[in-house]
Amino acid sequence: MNSAYDPRTALRLTFHDAATDFKSGADTPVKYLERCLARITEREPVVKAFVAANLSAAMVQAEAAAKRYRDGTVLSPIDGLPIAVKDVFETRDLPTGWGAAALAEHPPARDAAIVHALRKSGAALVGKTALPELGFGPPAATTNPWDASRTPGGSSSGSAAAVGAAMVPAAIGSQGRGSLTRPASFCGVYAFKPGHGTIHRGGDGGSQPTNTHVGVLAGGLIDAWIVAHTLGRSAGPHPGHRALKGPAAPPTPAKPRTLVRMEAAGWDRTEASARQSYEDLLERIEGAGVAVMRAGDDPTWAALEEELETAGNALGTIADYETRWPLTMLVEADQETETDAFDPLTVARGLRRLDVALTDYEAALAYRRDYRERLAGLAQDGVFMITPGATGPAPEGLSSTGSSVYQWASSLAGNPVVSLPLMAADGLPLGLEVQGFVGEDASLMAAGLWLDRAYRAKEF
Repeated sequence: MNSAYDPRTALRLTFHDAATDFKSGADTPVKYLERCLARITEREPVVKAFVAANLSAAMVQAEAAAKRYRDGTVLSPIDGLPIAVKDVFETRDLPTGWGAAALAEHPPARDAAIVHALRKSGAALVGKTALPELGFGPPAATTNPWDASRTPGGSSSGSAAAVGAAMVPAAIGSQGRGSLTRPASFCGVYAFKPGHGTIHRGGDGGSQPTNTHVGVLAGGLIDAWIVAHTLGRSAGPHPGHRALKGPAAPPTPAKPRTLVRMEAAGWDRTEASARQSYEDLLERIEGAGVAVMRAGDDPTWAALEEELETAGNALGTIADYETRWPLTMLVEADQETETDAFDPLTVARGLRRLDVALTDYEAALAYRRDYRERLAGLAQDGVFMITPGATGPAPEGLSSTGSSVYQWASSLAGNPVVSLPLMAADGLPLGLEVQGFVGEDASLMAAGLWLDRAYRAKEF
């Protein structure tokens, strides 16, 4: 599909409203899944979002959900939801390969914590989605659903593309640096990155344990919330972390009081078309009565904004050091046995992680603690941080997944983020990234829902 993208009219699947029809009998989970499967048949040959699928098992799950809706025994708000899962999460009935064919020969013996939770909640698992080899190697063959000559982003590329192509209403991704909200921006979908640790990560391979977030890509923000909340309650938080707070039903939309612009070093890298779209959107939001403040206008905010490069470096050090197990060990074993299972780029990037000194890792952890404390001191009701979701529309070609500069600070902070597909640049999607504060996932979602609802109602 190469037609110009319009964020107001783009086709996106949603589930929460269909579930209302399931209860009345006007629709069924089986018919809903059949529509998804037809869309997969149509779009997947070009988009290439999936690395494995079990459509017959998904249909069995949909049929069981349909019976529960008829009987009034619905398991959860996502009962019957067709969903895809990034291929880092273990699935007992599908191979799990971290984007590497050499690792995907056999299904594991267990489900990841969130996959177990999805099944117990009645969701219909459609398949596993593509990512770069081991998350940091060559990009997958997945293409952008709005222009097949462009990247969908990384590393949750397949999940974002599957939702962006309207093949499924929701998909699970993860983010260590910029792997969730950047592809959401490129593919024109919603994303919710809950606060770090609020959703159990067991069975995702273990890489970057103090850094990686489980998140949701969806065709609607309400769906993103109900999926994340269900996982946060069913799988629970990661051990040692706080739970995802908030109601099972989406929070009531609440108008934000102030949006603080935190572009810093990213602004110099942002393309002119993206800058213009962003400025235009913020001007309209201000016209709707929301204050938009530049971080540079306040010394405390300015200090954090100016540290974007430093934050990015600390994030990179932590990410690289923490991927030593298991990813770098996999690469080392491949080298020792001379099996050549991985691409040379994957090997080079993997082995380079061994050069990160322990002292540098410890310094990065100390910087992160300080950064988080200073950011927490700025938390106020109704105040949120904003950036573009990316430095521009999706880059041409599939060799690069684009810059993650606008995700560095929020990934280091571990705070919750939503990405809203409210802009276009050069006829392609561009998201608005809104960041909240640790422990305030529900208030961030309330603000995101207000912004999205007001945009759809053409109030700005």
